[in-house]
Amino acid sequence: MAAACSGWRCLGQVPWRLRAAGQAAGVGLLRAQSRGYCSPFGTGRYARGRALKDSRMLVGAAFALGGTFGLFQTLQYPLKAQERLAEQQAAKLPAGSLQLTLYQYKTCPFCSKVRAFLDYHGVPYEIVEVNPVMRKEIKFSSYRKVPILLANAGNALQLNDSSVIISAIKTYLISRKKSLEDIVSFYPPMKAVNERGKEVTEYGNKYWLMLDEMETQHVYPIKEARVEEMKWREWADVWLVHLISPNVYRTPREALASFDYIVHEGKFGTVEGFFAKYVGAVAMFFISKRLKSRHHLQVNVREDLYKAANDWVKAIGKHRPFMGGSQPNLADLAVYGVLRVMEGLEAYDDMMTHTKIQPWYHRMEKAIGEAEVTNWQLLQPPY
Repeated sequence: MAAACSGWRCLGQVPWRLRAAGQAAGVGLLRAQSRGYCSPFGTGRYARGRALKDSRMLVGAAFALGGTFGLFQTLQYPLKAQERLAEQQAAKLPAGSLQLTLYQYKTCPFCSKVRAFLDYHGVPYEIVEVNPVMRKEIKFSSYRKVPILLANAGNALQLNDSSVIISAIKTYLISRKKSLEDIVSFYPPMKAVNERGKEVTEYGNKYWLMLDEMETQHVYPIKEARVEEMKWREWADVWLVHLISPNVYRTPREALASFDYIVHEGKFGTVEGFFAKYVGAVAMFFISKRLKSRHHLQVNVREDLYKAANDWVKAIGKHRPFMGGSQPNLADLAVYGVLRVMEGLEAYDDMMTHTKIQPWYHRMEKAIGEAEVTNWQLLQPPY
């Protein structure tokens, strides 16, 4: 298993910390198509099983480990009630300029995106690992997906959806003229109906940074850079993430290897873990075939993964190390966050062998690792 697979070995709440260079997270419970969140219906090498105590146990696990099974059922709850719940929980955080707590499934690619962003930018945060069966850790929230970020920047706020979290925090880091509360208001939740006729919650403007003209000029000296970044951030959410489950559950052997990792890294009880590993692996092997059909993937799903990796490398080009130029931008961090959930699995090894993505991927590992070390050193007390 790759060194990066050591990841965050946190069960429950742990003090915030900067990850050591090279650490990464496993795979993820892939959720709602193009939505930046994971529900307990999960996946990835990933995903965490959902062992139910009744006759729905098998179906629950299939969903819990179902990757991008396309469940868009994000329920719309009264916003004021949710804000009150979030305020009560976030008010427990220590006072300071920006105190963050990330509620996650370790193996969720959307959570991995958020961690990659926060780590690269040196933003301190606490992690609370959510049990995918009971989800007691997020009982304070009417929003039942992850990631959830509780932020205290003077006012207690709950941020939902990985792309909203990243855009809002990035805007806050750049533009201290606006409060985080004002920034979050630029990403309103909106009801929508997906292609299957299900009501979902979408977030407007989630790939935009809410900057004034001078700030925009500073971050995006070239106008096209902003458009390019937004395009590929969306691509990571609406296409790349859907390639993970069909690839990591491609064969019975790969499915079992994926669930062995999930159970090892996840927050499971003994019975839940046993059920997830053996029954979940079988369920996800068959569900992955449905995912392949739903997303119109090729018979050999590896070919779609290889093409996506090479398309990304081609978009970066030969004359810049990252899409962001000399440093990673939000698109680099999003793509890296999604792909690294496959580390240690056969699909990851095949991708590295049969595509041109390896040099960029290693540059990303190095860039994030160096940023973490630098930020850690800056936080040390003087002697």
